[in-house]
Amino acid sequence: MKKVIRLTESDLTKIVERNVNESDRVYGHQEIRNLYSKLSDDEDVMLDDSSGDLSGQIVKKIDYVKDMLERSVDKQDWSMVVRAINYLKIRL
Repeated sequence: MKKVIRLTESDLTKIVERNVNESDRVYGHQEIRNLYSKLSDDEDVMLDDSSGDLSGQIVKKIDYVKDMLERSVDKQDWSMVVRAINYLKIRL
């Protein structure tokens, strides 16, 4: 049985603000978003969270694809190859 919960406008505002702040942490910091505005046509932002913190750097698109393919071979993961192919179709 579903329960009806009543929220005040301020409660709803707090929930939305918390959700936006959590999304910001998950999808990147303002510094990473700023990288996208500095890209040339043959560049993209490579994100990395291997250290536990999300970071990004600007790389050439061809280097991005090479890295994806090298990781897919190392891990023997065909789904990563499919992602690399899709990236080529969409971004190049």
